[in-house]
Amino acid sequence: MKTCIKNGTVYDPLNGVDGEKMDIFIADGKIVEEIKPEEILDAADKTVMPGGIDVHSHVATYGLNLTRFTFGFPTVAEIGHTYARMGYTHVNEPLMTLNTASYVHHELSSIPVVDTSAVLVLSLYDIEKEIREGDKGSVKHVILFLLDLTKSISVKIYDAGVRYAKKGFFYRDIGEKKCLNFFYELINSWEVPKIQLRTYPELLDEDTDVLSAFCLAHIASGIDNDERYEAAREVLRKGGAVDLGIFSPSENEENIRIGYSAAESENFISVDIGLEKPLIFSKVNDKKRVDEKAFYSIRFALEALEYLKSCCISFSTDSPNGCFFSSYPKIFAGLLNRGNRKELTNEELPDVEYSLYELAEITRTNPARQLGLKNKGHLGIGADADIAVYDIGEHTDGRELEERLRNCSYLLKGGEMVIYEGKLNKDSDGVEKKRFYFEPKGTKEEVENTKEREMIERICNRRSFRAEHLKVDDCFIGTSEGV
Repeated sequence: MKTCIKNGTVYDPLNGVDGEKMDIFIADGKIVEEIKPEEILDAADKTVMPGGIDVHSHVATYGLNLTRFTFGFPTVAEIGHTYARMGYTHVNEPLMTLNTASYVHHELSSIPVVDTSAVLVLSLYDIEKEIREGDKGSVKHVILFLLDLTKSISVKIYDAGVRYAKKGFFYRDIGEKKCLNFFYELINSWEVPKIQLRTYPELLDEDTDVLSAFCLAHIASGIDNDERYEAAREVLRKGGAVDLGIFSPSENEENIRIGYSAAESENFISVDIGLEKPLIFSKVNDKKRVDEKAFYSIRFALEALEYLKSCCISFSTDSPNGCFFSSYPKIFAGLLNRGNRKELTNEELPDVEYSLYELAEITRTNPARQLGLKNKGHLGIGADADIAVYDIGEHTDGRELEERLRNCSYLLKGGEMVIYEGKLNKDSDGVEKKRFYFEPKGTKEEVENTKEREMIERICNRRSFRAEHLKVDDCFIGTSEGV
């Protein structure tokens, strides 16, 4: 159906639209030039933005299914419907390994409404020989091959180092500095996609010139003192790309920590997904720790406004580590209005506020840039018709602001009405428009015909599989599209 969203107040940072009254026309699931509409949606006195994109949220990490029974993690239906009500149309899973790729894709395919993508976490154990020898060419080809194999949107390093239990001559560790410099040169000289780094405190002790070449995931997770806070700011000064990783007490539930160590909790789950150590899922009930990290992360997010025009800053909470994704509206309300910050932290914060335009930047425009989603995150001609309409304005405040961000008035997904007048459209849950996004590299033939094939076989043999057994089957991703 040809549709017109009429008289809305539009925020579209990619195209420089800052609160202008505009009409938006839709046909065949895309935004088009002015046409004669068959349906008109009145958005007068409402805010219109591109559909939200969550650049970093654990929604399909191996082990979360078990936490549904143990810690009450949301079901796949609750994930999709909650995101839709908040005006989101895409979520990116940041923790997929070769061992778990098929499972992760299976989980993602089960989430209704929202589009999905996934990041492949690279085990440096698999390529430690090449790192020692400085063989960047082989690593480049293998990275591209593995991205193709697992249908990943990008690659991530969970630990920037290789550590062995044995300390003999043949088992020397490879430290962070050597690993980071290896990938820094790979990014600059060998034309590989930008590599993500998991941010942990020790990482922020490294050279910020090198760190700024990467995309730092949930950067606030590495801030635990003033020196590391300044290092994180230095990454922004040097034009680095980050997602924020804001901490906040979750509503009704304790935060769930995902990492190598357990929080002080009666229950925890240990899961081996092929990293250096098993992952541990546990509930965080240390209020003092959460409050301290909340202060650092909210302060950092507010001071990051200074660098928003010069570097790519995206919103995230590393959900569920910083807090559950369902808490986003509470944080947004605090960023937009200083009067809403007491629920986030009692500490004194910078006296600045985000505008709706800047909120659209960190939740729409910049996440699309980080993930390479060319047709998402903006409302230009040819973009996907993923559009959120909120009953808010620049002067909406208090609980009203949070509640209206939690329940958008309308959400169109590929031009299809998914949320209508604040309620899920049961007759159209966006299934036909749901897509999985990755960028085909077309490198399989090239790798099979070069020496890197031996490297691929070594990586697969460690898992007792051939490459074709680790390949993600198309049945898991349904109607896929390249970025």
